[in-house]
Amino acid sequence: MKKTKPLSAAARSPKKAAPQVKRRNQGGEDEITRSTAFRKATAEAESYVKDPERLRKLVGDAREKINHIPRGPFAETWPYLMAMIRLIRAYHQLEYRDISAQNLLVIVAAIIYFVSPFDVIPDSVPILGNIDDAFVVRLAMKSVSADLDAFMAWETSKV
Repeated sequence: MKKTKPLSAAARSPKKAAPQVKRRNQGGEDEITRSTAFRKATAEAESYVKDPERLRKLVGDAREKINHIPRGPFAETWPYLMAMIRLIRAYHQLEYRDISAQNLLVIVAAIIYFVSPFDVIPDSVPILGNIDDAFVVRLAMKSVSADLDAFMAWETSKV
């Protein structure tokens, strides 16, 4: 029979969950999320949500922009960008409200950043001007993907 050592005090006490280590941001991510343009979009999001006319205009501006930009930088996020725009429209028209206030703010901030011509890489710079917009859309998508999926399922169920 194998002998076992008595447990130390540390081993006998209940283990605490190890703190989760945040993934270290890449330089580009920090540059965009700390930019004046991103902080401004985030700060303005709440005032947009409270003002139906501003929300309506934001949707119109976003729809106009998607007709004039290349889809390449957005890759697999394009359907989610479109869903974000439709979700804001449905929220504005009081058709869809099944989203937390925080996640709605994330989506609105991403779309504000998307439509702004003056961000980290100005939209006037060919091709590159959309890369930072695509990156912000990707960050928002990752953050609120469950709500976007629920919204798209709701849309499908209406048909």
